[in-house]
Amino acid sequence: MIDCYEGGGNLYSPHIYGSKQNKLMNTPPRFIVALALAGAFAPTSVSAAESGPYIRLDNGVSSISGANFKIGPTSAAVLSAISGSNVPTSAKIKFDPAYVFGGAVGYRFSESLAAEIELDHAQNEVDTLAGIPVSQTVLEQNITFKQTSLLASGIYTHKVNEAIALSLGAGLGAQFCSANIEEGSATNAGVTVSGKQTSSAAFVAQLKTGVSIALAKNFTFNAGYKLRFVSSSDIYEASVASPTLNGSEKWSVDSRLNHVFSAGFAYSF
Repeated sequence: MIDCYEGGGNLYSPHIYGSKQNKLMNTPPRFIVALALAGAFAPTSVSAAESGPYIRLDNGVSSISGANFKIGPTSAAVLSAISGSNVPTSAKIKFDPAYVFGGAVGYRFSESLAAEIELDHAQNEVDTLAGIPVSQTVLEQNITFKQTSLLASGIYTHKVNEAIALSLGAGLGAQFCSANIEEGSATNAGVTVSGKQTSSAAFVAQLKTGVSIALAKNFTFNAGYKLRFVSSSDIYEASVASPTLNGSEKWSVDSRLNHVFSAGFAYSF
């Protein structure tokens, strides 16, 4: 994920004029030594730590676009006969945005380069199938699509100044998916389709960008965007049985784009 920092402040340099300069000249030597020691040990910036391990917690919004819901041809034929309307083997599926939460552990090798392992979870409600509210389709139920993503990423960071940095990263991993489709069966013309929920792991490739603001030397605020390319995910296993046919068909959510907007805090050790 992208590390971002927000913070900093204005640094003011005091100017000494006229009589103030004379007062300084008359200051007792021990007081001047104390000021010098305080200045030597005072932090001069709030930039983030340049190397070492870190942890991050994030939360935000996740959305899904470009997906199709696919079922097997026998399942489609049986559901079409029962409903009295055509049930296609593939239909556009749209999801509502969902809350996403997660975090990461990583290691910063230098001021510019880092690597991390990130984990997050989201549950998107299905909005429509083929433009029809999902509860009004032949499935007659609300469906929640659950995704847990685990990725390894490399990150390049460019410091704008001592407090603010921009990040660009890329990663690969897996997304573990399931859906709460009710188990049941349907029969038409001697053909029975029954099924059960299943879960699967999809391949994920990710690009991400963000901004980081250092609140203290080891503490940062982060905000960013992740674009994930996710492969097809099986979410339901339908069994087909008839006097002449026995087999199974997978119902799946096809390949899709996953958009994640998140913000959180990181601590460097």
